Amino acid sequence: MSREISTFISTLLNAQIQKEFESAYIYLGFAAFFEQKGLSGFAKWYKIQAREEESHAMKFYDYLCRTDQKIDLLPINAPQKKPESIEQTLKAALVHEEYVTGLISNIYFQAEKENDLFTLNFLEWFITEQLEEEENARSLITKYEIFGSTPEGLYALDKELSQRK
Repeated sequence: MSREISTFISTLLNAQIQKEFESAYIYLGFAAFFEQKGLSGFAKWYKIQAREEESHAMKFYDYLCRTDQKIDLLPINAPQKKPESIEQTLKAALVHEEYVTGLISNIYFQAEKENDLFTLNFLEWFITEQLEEEENARSLITKYEIFGSTPEGLYALDKELSQRK
């Protein structure tokens, strides 16, 4: 077992901090889109999601600190695309979560290849979290497809989403 975290793993973990903050920006953009549509429940859901992504970034930051690794804060890019419709926004969230799952999987498989048990253990939480994130994104798409086509259904779904804590 290696007790050292390789430079390569450290680089991947630093890059993940950036990706998590970029995720927060993406979700904040989604929240703004929904605010402008008058869908405050959707907006609240995505603002909470943005804060959650920030907390994920800080978990990576804290792990690097705990393992005495260099912190290299990379520039955070603005979201590439602006939301155009509710359905497109919900589907973009799922695609983004699948992308993040791929990034975390890549770090995990590299840590596995390097026998980096500390990083493998650290990433277990994120693997479980990504399963939940993808399930939530799929659920929102399904609910919107079922209920969102009518004003009443959209209103009810918006109200449901406003209950997120």
